[in-house]
Amino acid sequence: MNWRSHVLIGIIFAIIAVLILGTRDTITIILFGAIGGLAALVPDLDHDTSKGRQLLDMGFIGFSFLSAYGSKCGSVVCLPNLEQVSGIATIFFALVGVYFVFFKFFKPNHRGITHTILATIVFGVLMYFFAGLGIAVAGIAGYFSHMVADQHIKLI
Repeated sequence: MNWRSHVLIGIIFAIIAVLILGTRDTITIILFGAIGGLAALVPDLDHDTSKGRQLLDMGFIGFSFLSAYGSKCGSVVCLPNLEQVSGIATIFFALVGVYFVFFKFFKPNHRGITHTILATIVFGVLMYFFAGLGIAVAGIAGYFSHMVADQHIKLI
């Protein structure tokens, strides 16, 4: 199945899930649908040419920079001094390095661990801790939709 179909099915699953939870705000439903669509790409991160992997590769570099910058500058906009720039660069390259080393050397097999109920639960728990219940539900629905669409669901 191609990535566009996975995104569409993820959007539908996420919207149904948040409607079941009682969400009626149009903007929230659209936002949660988008989250479900993106989450539907996550199970294919183990495939080098997947759209989800391409997006994550680009997005993680930005995330790493923002995380490193925020760790040295706090929550306000600042112009870091030379010592802070060195620290930001160190944190940035460490995060990017860990990410790329993981996918280069510890890459799971395609349709391996990422296509399991266990991975869906771990993904949902992480989303819950980072973003809250509503977004976690949309993410779980999108992630699970991918496995349903592939007709490839494993427990572990």
